[in-house]
Amino acid sequence: MPARAMAYDRFMAEFWGFAHLPAFLSLFDPGWWDRMLDATNTGHASPEALLIMAMIFGTFFTLIGVGAFVKTKYRPSDVRPTTWITKPAEVRALVETALTQRSKVRVSFVRDDPGARMTDAAIVAASPGRGIELEMTSLVRANPTWIGKLVACDFRLRIDPHRDLHSFYNFVAPILAIGKAGDNFIHMTVDWPARLELEQKRGFLRVEPPQNVILELELWHESTIKNNRGRFADPATWGEPLLRYDPKFDTPDIELRNISGGGLRLEVQHEAYRRGHRLFEPTSRFIARLLLAEPEIGQPVEFNLALRLQNIYGDPKALGIVGVGFHITSFAVPGDTPGEPLSWKTAAAGVPALDDWAYRRHLAIYRQRGE
Repeated sequence: MPARAMAYDRFMAEFWGFAHLPAFLSLFDPGWWDRMLDATNTGHASPEALLIMAMIFGTFFTLIGVGAFVKTKYRPSDVRPTTWITKPAEVRALVETALTQRSKVRVSFVRDDPGARMTDAAIVAASPGRGIELEMTSLVRANPTWIGKLVACDFRLRIDPHRDLHSFYNFVAPILAIGKAGDNFIHMTVDWPARLELEQKRGFLRVEPPQNVILELELWHESTIKNNRGRFADPATWGEPLLRYDPKFDTPDIELRNISGGGLRLEVQHEAYRRGHRLFEPTSRFIARLLLAEPEIGQPVEFNLALRLQNIYGDPKALGIVGVGFHITSFAVPGDTPGEPLSWKTAAAGVPALDDWAYRRHLAIYRQRGE
């Protein structure tokens, strides 16, 4: 008897219980592989092949189950989003920088109190043991029932004094105390934050405002005003605008797509663009008047801006919408009395009031999305 057959007989004598499993038993038969190939070639089911397939699928699903178990039970607890700043020394350094720079803080109740509005504040004192004391510059009444409620605080810092780049931070903390101080301003103390969240870092915060806050938008080409002998200090002499936003139209000729303290992007319908396409050349200069809603104060704000055309997006020769990007070169400051001539200032550092408006819109959108 061949040695291989004798070894097989000894194995089966010791493990006789496998005799009740013919498919498994055949795996130990010296000719099982040839029989399986013959059965497969003739199109018949092979017990050996079925058993191997069951083992492969069983192993596959077992590994998936083990992986899912390990992922849920042994997930590292110290994994944090990259935008979170949790080291106490870093949190303290940033809060103290906000105190030193007298950074404006936007304070708003979290979503469980939707009736509350955002308000401005300034940090007057800060320490991990006592919390952060805020001077509520636009709040006229202190409500003791606010103690314990959560507020979201947003502020921005200019970390590098040599670069015109701001970093935007956010934290949520409960109110510890609120009352009127000796300077007749409302002071609110919030708990020291366990973390700060970095929202965005850029020179100017660019937002895509909803159309319902764009009340009026008019655009003139600078040469048209000059040819009509208009005076830049007197908007009444600028004449008829080249393009005007009319919210009553389903598809207005021009729409504001995004805006910041340093520039804006408009979208122009092709037909409207075609009528004045010769004026839309890179480096061309325009004057824009914007009337923007300001829900926080209940009345709109107006901006008169001098613009330089930077970019044209899309194919001006094709049908559809043409995007035009502008850089703000200067802005008008209204006089103390109505009808007084405008005075123009360079926008080398942007338009502060427009930058603040964009920041407030960013926070409003941020809150509505629940981010």
